[in-house]
Amino acid sequence: MTDDAERTAELRPAEALPPDVHEADPDLPGAAVAETAEERRPRGERTLGRDLLAAGALAVVLTALGFPFAMLWQAITPRVEFVTVEGGWYAVETYSDGYVRADLYFAGLGVLLGLVAAVVAWTAMRGHRGPAVLFGLIVGSIGCQVVAWRIGQAEWDAFWEAARAAPPGVHMWRPPSVLFVNLDTAAAWNAIGAGDIAGALGSLQLGALAVMALTAAFVYTACAGWSRRPSLRSDVPE
Repeated sequence: MTDDAERTAELRPAEALPPDVHEADPDLPGAAVAETAEERRPRGERTLGRDLLAAGALAVVLTALGFPFAMLWQAITPRVEFVTVEGGWYAVETYSDGYVRADLYFAGLGVLLGLVAAVVAWTAMRGHRGPAVLFGLIVGSIGCQVVAWRIGQAEWDAFWEAARAAPPGVHMWRPPSVLFVNLDTAAAWNAIGAGDIAGALGSLQLGALAVMALTAAFVYTACAGWSRRPSLRSDVPE
Protein backbone atom coordinates (compact mmCIF):
# COMPACT_ATOMS: atom_id res chain seq x y z
CA MET A 1 0.00 0.00 0.00
CA THR A 2 1.32 3.42 -0.91
CA ASP A 3 1.67 6.32 1.50
CA ASP A 4 -1.34 8.12 -0.04
CA ALA A 5 -3.55 5.05 0.39
CA GLU A 6 -2.50 4.69 4.04
CA ARG A 7 -3.33 8.33 4.75
CA THR A 8 -6.75 7.94 3.09
CA ALA A 9 -7.54 4.86 5.23
CA GLU A 10 -6.58 6.71 8.41
CA LEU A 11 -8.71 9.76 7.56
CA ARG A 12 -11.78 7.72 6.51
CA PRO A 13 -11.92 4.67 8.79
CA ALA A 14 -15.68 4.26 8.53
CA GLU A 15 -15.61 3.75 4.76
CA ALA A 16 -12.55 1.52 4.87
CA LEU A 17 -14.26 -1.08 7.09
CA PRO A 18 -17.03 -3.49 6.04
CA PRO A 19 -20.66 -2.59 6.77
CA ASP A 20 -20.96 -5.29 9.44
CA VAL A 21 -18.31 -3.57 11.51
CA HIS A 22 -20.39 -0.36 11.72
CA GLU A 23 -23.36 -2.24 13.16
CA ALA A 24 -21.22 -4.14 15.65
CA ASP A 25 -19.31 -1.18 17.07
CA PRO A 26 -21.56 1.77 18.10
CA ASP A 27 -18.54 3.99 18.73
CA LEU A 28 -17.71 4.26 15.01
CA PRO A 29 -18.98 7.33 13.07
CA GLY A 30 -21.04 5.21 10.68
CA ALA A 31 -22.99 3.67 13.54
CA ALA A 32 -23.65 7.09 15.07
CA VAL A 33 -25.14 8.34 11.81
CA ALA A 34 -27.35 5.26 11.54
CA GLU A 35 -28.51 5.67 15.14
CA THR A 36 -29.38 9.33 14.57
CA ALA A 37 -31.41 8.47 11.48
CA GLU A 38 -33.27 5.81 13.43
CA GLU A 39 -34.11 8.28 16.19
CA ARG A 40 -35.48 10.77 13.66
CA ARG A 41 -37.75 8.14 12.12
CA PRO A 42 -41.38 8.57 13.32
CA ARG A 43 -42.45 6.05 15.92
CA GLY A 44 -45.93 5.42 14.54
CA GLU A 45 -47.22 6.25 11.09
CA ARG A 46 -50.66 7.87 11.20
CA THR A 47 -53.04 6.79 8.45
CA LEU A 48 -56.70 7.40 7.74
CA GLY A 49 -57.40 3.69 8.01
CA ARG A 50 -56.01 3.51 11.53
CA ASP A 51 -57.91 6.60 12.59
CA LEU A 52 -61.16 5.16 11.22
CA LEU A 53 -60.49 1.85 12.94
CA ALA A 54 -59.94 3.63 16.25
CA ALA A 55 -63.09 5.69 15.72
CA GLY A 56 -65.10 2.55 14.96
CA ALA A 57 -63.83 0.85 18.11
CA LEU A 58 -64.76 3.93 20.13
CA ALA A 59 -68.27 3.97 18.64
CA VAL A 60 -68.78 0.28 19.47
CA VAL A 61 -67.63 0.72 23.08
CA LEU A 62 -69.87 3.74 23.61
CA THR A 63 -72.86 1.97 22.09
CA ALA A 64 -72.31 -0.99 24.41
CA LEU A 65 -72.43 1.42 27.35
CA GLY A 66 -76.09 1.92 26.54
CA PHE A 67 -76.94 -1.18 28.58
CA PRO A 68 -75.50 0.04 31.92
CA PHE A 69 -76.77 3.53 31.03
CA ALA A 70 -80.30 2.13 30.80
CA MET A 71 -79.97 0.18 34.05
CA LEU A 72 -78.77 3.26 35.94
CA TRP A 73 -81.47 5.44 34.41
CA GLN A 74 -84.18 2.94 35.34
CA ALA A 75 -82.82 2.68 38.88
CA ILE A 76 -82.58 6.38 39.79
CA THR A 77 -85.67 7.76 38.00
CA PRO A 78 -88.81 8.05 40.18
CA ARG A 79 -91.76 6.04 38.93
CA VAL A 80 -95.42 7.03 38.69
CA GLU A 81 -97.83 4.92 40.73
CA PHE A 82 -100.90 3.50 39.02
CA VAL A 83 -103.85 1.53 40.35
CA THR A 84 -105.75 -0.87 38.13
CA VAL A 85 -109.54 -0.65 38.02
CA GLU A 86 -112.25 -2.45 36.14
CA GLY A 87 -111.55 -1.83 32.48
CA GLY A 88 -108.43 0.29 32.94
CA TRP A 89 -106.21 2.10 35.46
CA TYR A 90 -105.58 5.53 36.94
CA ALA A 91 -102.62 7.42 38.38
CA VAL A 92 -102.47 8.00 42.13
CA GLU A 93 -101.10 11.53 41.53
CA THR A 94 -102.98 13.30 38.79
CA TYR A 95 -100.24 15.80 37.96
CA SER A 96 -97.14 13.90 39.00
CA ASP A 97 -93.77 15.34 38.06
CA GLY A 98 -92.63 11.79 37.34
CA TYR A 99 -93.95 12.19 33.80
CA VAL A 100 -91.15 14.59 32.89
CA ARG A 101 -88.45 13.42 35.27
CA ALA A 102 -87.67 10.49 33.03
CA ASP A 103 -86.59 12.81 30.22
CA LEU A 104 -84.69 15.10 32.61
CA TYR A 105 -82.78 12.25 34.21
CA PHE A 106 -82.09 10.74 30.80
CA ALA A 107 -80.71 14.03 29.51
CA GLY A 108 -78.69 14.63 32.68
CA LEU A 109 -77.03 11.24 32.49
CA GLY A 110 -76.33 11.91 28.82
CA VAL A 111 -74.54 15.16 29.67
CA LEU A 112 -72.38 13.48 32.31
CA LEU A 113 -71.50 10.48 30.16
CA GLY A 114 -70.82 12.66 27.12
CA LEU A 115 -68.41 14.78 29.16
CA VAL A 116 -66.56 11.73 30.47
CA ALA A 117 -66.47 10.06 27.04
CA ALA A 118 -64.97 13.15 25.38
CA VAL A 119 -62.26 13.60 28.02
CA VAL A 120 -61.33 9.91 27.94
CA ALA A 121 -61.24 9.88 24.13
CA TRP A 122 -59.04 12.98 24.09
CA THR A 123 -56.54 11.66 26.65
CA ALA A 124 -56.49 7.94 25.79
CA MET A 125 -56.47 8.26 21.99
CA ARG A 126 -53.70 10.84 21.57
CA GLY A 127 -52.32 9.26 18.43
CA HIS A 128 -55.68 9.42 16.61
CA ARG A 129 -56.97 12.84 17.59
CA GLY A 130 -58.95 14.55 14.89
CA PRO A 131 -62.21 14.47 12.89
CA ALA A 132 -62.35 10.66 12.68
CA VAL A 133 -62.39 10.22 16.46
CA LEU A 134 -64.89 13.08 16.78
CA PHE A 135 -67.18 11.30 14.31
CA GLY A 136 -66.85 8.03 16.21
CA LEU A 137 -67.59 9.88 19.44
CA ILE A 138 -70.79 11.35 18.01
CA VAL A 139 -72.01 8.09 16.47
CA GLY A 140 -71.21 6.10 19.60
CA SER A 141 -72.92 8.64 21.85
CA ILE A 142 -76.10 8.54 19.79
CA GLY A 143 -75.92 4.74 19.73
CA CYS A 144 -75.53 4.65 23.51
CA GLN A 145 -78.64 6.69 24.16
CA VAL A 146 -80.63 4.89 21.47
CA VAL A 147 -79.87 1.55 23.13
CA ALA A 148 -80.90 2.94 26.54
CA TRP A 149 -84.07 4.39 25.03
CA ARG A 150 -85.01 1.10 23.38
CA ILE A 151 -84.53 -0.77 26.66
CA GLY A 152 -86.76 1.76 28.40
CA GLN A 153 -89.33 1.40 25.64
CA ALA A 154 -89.38 -2.37 26.11
CA GLU A 155 -89.93 -1.91 29.86
CA TRP A 156 -92.71 0.57 29.09
CA ASP A 157 -94.53 -1.85 26.77
CA ALA A 158 -94.17 -4.70 29.27
CA PHE A 159 -95.68 -2.50 31.99
CA TRP A 160 -98.81 -1.73 30.01
CA GLU A 161 -99.25 -5.36 29.04
CA ALA A 162 -99.04 -6.31 32.74
CA ALA A 163 -101.48 -3.52 33.65
CA ARG A 164 -104.03 -4.80 31.17
CA ALA A 165 -103.78 -8.31 32.55
CA ALA A 166 -103.80 -7.32 36.25
CA PRO A 167 -106.99 -7.60 38.33
CA PRO A 168 -108.59 -4.43 39.78
CA GLY A 169 -106.99 -2.88 42.84
CA VAL A 170 -103.37 -3.71 42.01
CA HIS A 171 -100.80 -0.95 42.57
CA MET A 172 -98.19 -0.74 39.83
CA TRP A 173 -95.34 1.66 39.15
CA ARG A 174 -94.81 2.85 35.62
CA PRO A 175 -91.16 2.60 34.43
CA PRO A 176 -89.46 5.69 32.95
CA SER A 177 -89.59 6.27 29.23
CA VAL A 178 -88.30 9.08 27.02
CA LEU A 179 -91.26 10.96 25.62
CA PHE A 180 -89.58 13.81 23.72
CA VAL A 181 -88.31 11.73 20.84
CA ASN A 182 -89.68 10.66 17.47
CA LEU A 183 -87.36 8.10 15.93
CA ASP A 184 -88.84 5.73 13.36
CA THR A 185 -86.26 4.60 10.83
CA ALA A 186 -88.76 2.51 8.86
CA ALA A 187 -91.09 5.46 8.35
CA ALA A 188 -88.13 7.67 7.43
CA TRP A 189 -86.95 5.15 4.83
CA ASN A 190 -90.42 4.92 3.31
CA ALA A 191 -90.65 8.71 3.19
CA ILE A 192 -87.29 8.92 1.41
CA GLY A 193 -88.48 6.34 -1.11
CA ALA A 194 -91.54 8.47 -1.77
CA GLY A 195 -89.44 11.62 -2.13
CA ASP A 196 -90.79 13.19 1.06
CA ILE A 197 -87.63 14.59 2.64
CA ALA A 198 -89.55 16.67 5.18
CA GLY A 199 -91.46 13.60 6.32
CA ALA A 200 -88.21 11.63 6.62
CA LEU A 201 -86.66 14.32 8.81
CA GLY A 202 -89.82 14.40 10.93
CA SER A 203 -89.37 10.68 11.64
CA LEU A 204 -85.74 11.18 12.69
CA GLN A 205 -86.19 13.64 15.54
CA LEU A 206 -83.69 12.51 18.15
CA GLY A 207 -84.70 14.95 20.86
CA ALA A 208 -83.19 13.78 24.15
CA LEU A 209 -81.24 11.09 22.31
CA ALA A 210 -78.83 13.74 20.99
CA VAL A 211 -77.85 15.23 24.36
CA MET A 212 -74.86 12.96 24.96
CA ALA A 213 -73.57 13.45 21.40
CA LEU A 214 -73.87 17.25 21.60
CA THR A 215 -72.04 17.33 24.94
CA ALA A 216 -69.27 15.00 23.77
CA ALA A 217 -68.77 16.96 20.53
CA PHE A 218 -68.62 20.29 22.37
CA VAL A 219 -66.09 19.07 24.98
CA TYR A 220 -63.89 17.31 22.40
CA THR A 221 -63.91 20.35 20.12
CA ALA A 222 -63.06 22.60 23.06
CA CYS A 223 -60.09 20.39 23.91
CA ALA A 224 -58.92 20.61 20.29
CA GLY A 225 -59.32 24.38 20.30
CA TRP A 226 -57.06 24.72 23.33
CA SER A 227 -54.42 22.37 21.96
CA ARG A 228 -51.04 23.97 21.17
CA ARG A 229 -50.22 21.43 18.45
CA PRO A 230 -51.66 21.79 14.94
CA SER A 231 -51.79 18.02 14.52
CA LEU A 232 -53.44 17.64 17.99
CA ARG A 233 -51.08 14.72 18.73
CA SER A 234 -49.06 14.98 21.92
CA ASP A 235 -46.23 12.85 20.51
CA VAL A 236 -45.54 15.35 17.70
CA PRO A 237 -43.27 18.33 18.48
CA GLU A 238 -44.82 21.79 18.35
